[in-house]
Amino acid sequence: MTCRCGESNRTPAKHSFRRTVAGTTFTATVDVESCAGCGDVYVPASLMIAFERAVAGELARRGPVSDETFRWIRKAAGIERGELAQILGVTPETIAGWESERRPIDRAAWQLVAAVVLDGIEGPRAVRTRLKVPHRNPSASVGAPIGAEVALELPPGGMIARVLSLLAGPIEFTDADVADALDLDLAALRAQLRELAALGLIGATTATTPNEAERWRPSTRDAAALLQRAAEAGVDLDAPIARASRKDGREAAAQARTPSSTWRATPT
Repeated sequence: MTCRCGESNRTPAKHSFRRTVAGTTFTATVDVESCAGCGDVYVPASLMIAFERAVAGELARRGPVSDETFRWIRKAAGIERGELAQILGVTPETIAGWESERRPIDRAAWQLVAAVVLDGIEGPRAVRTRLKVPHRNPSASVGAPIGAEVALELPPGGMIARVLSLLAGPIEFTDADVADALDLDLAALRAQLRELAALGLIGATTATTPNEAERWRPSTRDAAALLQRAAEAGVDLDAPIARASRKDGREAAAQARTPSSTWRATPT
């Protein structure tokens, strides 16, 4: 790609992200490229998305429970106010009040949205386990203190990279689990998984029916090594995968689950 200055050569560079939410500043430094001619830095959109998600994940794990963090993690979870209001049985105006300090924040609603965020980042986990995580009250001292600076290590930002990283974790997932966790179209995800399987990066159990969810296993549970193998095989780790439609995406993933389907922990 040629820069606006006409130069086509690029050199390695560093870029720093910085964002302050609820009094805590989050930072991350990433490797990027810059124009050898004018010095303009090129920051892939996938890295910006990864940083935003990393901030949301840290807030969902640590809190504090506040209007600002609630608004941040709700947006990170991709949940519209109207959708969340319908789930909780409240009005969109109530949620708007929580996000603007006009109403005291509902702690249970905050934890529910935090659980959705973490499911998308870390993979599905039992709701009870999620809700046991001790989130901070604004006046509590657990976690990063107000005014602190937290350096984040960014997870892979590209969607295919995120799929592979999720599969490399200690839990075996079905394709329906992955689609549900990352809010992806199940058919599009299955097509991508088959391509990755053809390269020997992952493998799957044999489904007995066409619509049955398949359980996928990585060739290695070392996430960094798996991503390296994928890159060496020519996989575009930043390539997008179609998102699930708001109308029926999650229902399609849920229907693909078999009644006897369970998650099994595997040795790391």
